[in-house]
Amino acid sequence: MRIITTLSIIMSISIYSCSEDTSTEEAAKSETTETTVDKPTPAAPQAMLIDGKWEANYIMNAPKSMDELYPEAKPIITINSEKGLAGGNSGCNNFRGSVEVDGNTLSWGDLVSTRKMCPDMEGETLFLETLKKARTYSVTDNGQTLNLILGDLGIMRLTRVY
Repeated sequence: MRIITTLSIIMSISIYSCSEDTSTEEAAKSETTETTVDKPTPAAPQAMLIDGKWEANYIMNAPKSMDELYPEAKPIITINSEKGLAGGNSGCNNFRGSVEVDGNTLSWGDLVSTRKMCPDMEGETLFLETLKKARTYSVTDNGQTLNLILGDLGIMRLTRVY
């Protein structure tokens, strides 16, 4: 009888210890999950830098000055990385489309444009074609300048517009 009582006590202690270890493990997992969820992703701060309204002031290989290419208004783009949307005005027509921002990498979806007939489409074509080529970006000058980059070349520079 004494053996049965001793075995019962040992089993009770073992079961209690196992359940306590399990709850401790679950608590640890819960704490880990909460910590992981609360931490922002590394891409988030960078993505927020690109968000906003930007006006083009330099396009690589432009055949004319920016004022000659865009006599009415310089191209403007607004980017919302959270929604994956981009849109603006290419100097004459409005455009919109999708953009995926991952860290400092850009991936452009289709950009659609209105079809207003403009006196000179050269600037508009240059802007949209150059924009679609950009694969990475950097934001400099305390968040005031957006540099669009292809490979290691800065192909377009834009200034933040408020």
